[in-house]
Amino acid sequence: MNVTLNQIARIAPEVAGRVREAIRDGRIKAERQQGVAGRPYVIETEALVKLDRTWEPVVRRLEAGDVPAGPMPSRSRRGRAGADGSDGSWSGDAGHLDRLITLMEAQAAMLRTLMDQVTRDRERKEDRLDRMQEELTQLSYKLGQAHQEIARLERHVAERRLPRAEEA
Repeated sequence: MNVTLNQIARIAPEVAGRVREAIRDGRIKAERQQGVAGRPYVIETEALVKLDRTWEPVVRRLEAGDVPAGPMPSRSRRGRAGADGSDGSWSGDAGHLDRLITLMEAQAAMLRTLMDQVTRDRERKEDRLDRMQEELTQLSYKLGQAHQEIARLERHVAERRLPRAEEA
């Protein structure tokens, strides 16, 4: 089943952030919808589950059609007066609490994304160090072989010089 990044964001903003990063990194193939602003990506649900099994509950909700209708949850609007005359502060009704939760989920997703990137960078560095260690081991082995060959050649030269010294 094909779903949009907007649908994923309505159900689980933190997953949407990680999916967006996976699309940017090329770990998930997504197609762009023409003429759609914001998150114009269409993704197959099988690809989501393949990438991360923990996203299975989100995929089940998407496949069941349990996507809230309406606009995306908005970011903080502090300092702006709302249509109801509220000042947009975090105290008060459930709408403000929903915005706070959405913001916290988005921050958690950003932190997860950051930690994923740090982990990938660390793994790349460890791989590079492992390759360098392997190369160093091979060079050390070759150096040992070269020393043995030099010793053999020195013995060979010494053996050739001894009979000539006796002839003189």
